[in-house]
Amino acid sequence: MIELRKITGDNIEAVIALEVEENQEDFIQTTNLRSFADAHMLNADGIPATPLAIYTDEAVVGFLMYIYDTLDHETFKNEVFYGKKSYFIWHMMIEKGCQGKGYGKLAFEKMLMDIETMPDGEAEYVTLFYHTSNVKAKTLYASFDFVETGIIQDNSMLAIRNLSKEITNSLVEQDK
Repeated sequence: MIELRKITGDNIEAVIALEVEENQEDFIQTTNLRSFADAHMLNADGIPATPLAIYTDEAVVGFLMYIYDTLDHETFKNEVFYGKKSYFIWHMMIEKGCQGKGYGKLAFEKMLMDIETMPDGEAEYVTLFYHTSNVKAKTLYASFDFVETGIIQDNSMLAIRNLSKEITNSLVEQDK
């Protein structure tokens, strides 16, 4: 069973020590420690950030983080979702020795269920970036109805999911 737990003094060292496979390092734009520090700074600036440890059988097997913010980056200016509130998935990883067991998919599903309760405020979308050559991530996110927007930054594709469960494809089609 997968659980998502707050980062505490009891688990921070285990979260920081998590690593991905060497051939996956280019897919991860930051470290768990840096993401945790970013969460602290974002929260201090009034942007809700939620860093969580991924557990199975009392062992830390991964880390994820999401934030609640406005989709107002200049590259989104001509998009239908510009200026809208979103839960943005900042970071997600599974420890290299724990991959291939379905933990990532289960943790991602639990995170989305949490996001759908809108814990930090109302939002229309969930968004994320993934490295364009990360086929496993693309497949995972597509299985949860994320659709590529065509926006690429630093070799990473922006994908979006409509929280109202409407077909997100229509969002992307409107912008083409």
